[in-house]
Amino acid sequence: MKFNAYFVRAEHPDTGFTGTLLMAGRGITVNFKKVETDLFIAHLPRQIDLRFGETYRFKNREKSIRVLLPLMAKYNRRKLKKITDITRAIDSLDFVQIALNLLTVEKWVTLQPLLSFFGIKRQDVLGDLIDLEQNQKIKIIDLNTLHITSYEEYLEYLAKLRHLVQHYQQIRQKTIPFSEIESSLKLSQHTIFFKYLLNSLEAEFAYKILADKVLLHKVSLSEKEKRTIEAVTELLRRNRLSIFAMDQLNDLATLDPQEINDALWYLVDDGVLIQMDGRCFIFEEDLNRIINRLKKFKRNQGDMIDIQSLRELTAFNRKSIIALLEYLDTQGITQRVGNARKILLGV
Repeated sequence: MKFNAYFVRAEHPDTGFTGTLLMAGRGITVNFKKVETDLFIAHLPRQIDLRFGETYRFKNREKSIRVLLPLMAKYNRRKLKKITDITRAIDSLDFVQIALNLLTVEKWVTLQPLLSFFGIKRQDVLGDLIDLEQNQKIKIIDLNTLHITSYEEYLEYLAKLRHLVQHYQQIRQKTIPFSEIESSLKLSQHTIFFKYLLNSLEAEFAYKILADKVLLHKVSLSEKEKRTIEAVTELLRRNRLSIFAMDQLNDLATLDPQEINDALWYLVDDGVLIQMDGRCFIFEEDLNRIINRLKKFKRNQGDMIDIQSLRELTAFNRKSIIALLEYLDTQGITQRVGNARKILLGV
């Protein structure tokens, strides 16, 4: 794998300098920044695939550099000190030992890019990594990329997430936004580790992981919440809103928006409503009714249907029809062909 910068062994009196290295018969201008003594970070003008132990000579000097590690993250002074210690002993360490040492620098490490850098075959280290996990030394977060963390780090984050979920259960709030989890754990919701942690506690708390939130199942409803759910359901039915967006419901209801939100997610959790996208919902019984009508339409009139025909089948307005068709496309029920849809359902 190619990197923009590498830790290298070099001799130079200055804390920073620029030199031209001979690489594959060409001169490459490289900026060097001293870390400590003879350890430098070599910043390349572009991503280049270098390997551990390779040496490169300066164009107009007898001296050379030796490649030690790729620069995989931004390091503060404390982390650079640890990296320095690793590079001093790196020739006597095997790959797994290097991985364990890197976990003292970063909370998690992706090993896949390092395999080619060190010339290691995946099958030669996978067994050792699995043994370390079984002995509770590391946790393999993703087997494909060999994304790992220390077992202690994993348990610490898991405990924080468990505490947060228990808190939401105690205050009887059904949804936990990813943004709240991200803030509490100080861990980006876009990381593999974030998703792995959510999956780790899914069975314990029987929650449902949605696109941007966690939906708790084990929160008993108060009488007020039950009345709110009944009121929301009745309001939707009275206004014939089989398909609706959150803002439509807020405009119609006199209830508190948070109460409406909680009621909706309970109905989704209970299977009464289906979330079609980030905004729109549909009653499950209405969706099943539409699917049966599409099957009948396909038997009698063929597998192509346009917006007007679907409006006649459902009595929905154009905006609702478009939202419905986009959802049906994502579920493999229909497939867009020009301005029409092909019905993929069996009859």
